[in-house]
Amino acid sequence: MMNRLFFLFVIIFMFACTTEANPPKPSNTELYYSYRICEKSGKCQNLTPTKKINNYLFKKLEPAHDEFYIKESNGDFYLYYKNIYSEDVQVGWAKAKVDRNDNSELSLNFDKINLTLGGIDFIKNGYASKQAESRNSKLGLYYLNDNYEGAPYYQKQKIVFKKTAGNLFLECDSYMANPSVKEGFYGIFYGVCSEGKKVYFKKIS
Repeated sequence: MMNRLFFLFVIIFMFACTTEANPPKPSNTELYYSYRICEKSGKCQNLTPTKKINNYLFKKLEPAHDEFYIKESNGDFYLYYKNIYSEDVQVGWAKAKVDRNDNSELSLNFDKINLTLGGIDFIKNGYASKQAESRNSKLGLYYLNDNYEGAPYYQKQKIVFKKTAGNLFLECDSYMANPSVKEGFYGIFYGVCSEGKKVYFKKIS
């Protein structure tokens, strides 16, 4: 009986030591959302992110306006977007190369963009026949954490955000100066910036 108790004690002690030696890594993730988009006239629309069981997501058809998230995770930056067109809805994400990140400005460079919902050929020729097939594409949903990479396209874009009181403000003049945006008449922020809108981000997690 004593041998069994001693053996059990050894097992419990070893498990406790193992658990102590391998604590879970802390989460160094911050998420920003485009909570306010203002018209050229000064009229603003306040927006609310969609969330399900602590997971943020896009719904393809609801709400019917452009939405954006910026995520910083352990020093890496990611941009998530939903662009509304009359013929299609495009949802995607991209990992950035950081050009500048200080107290006044966040400047990000993008090249490869991953389409997750919408027509794969829509950006090139305006047709939405073949669809991106992310995990919940048939339901018209895309969770930010899915990281779908099955339908990439390439467009160089430099995106600059000004920092004020911990929030971010999109620099549209700088964005519209991108050659690929100016000449191609499209891009992640082309819709809002070409219409003279202002996009504000705030931290939500």
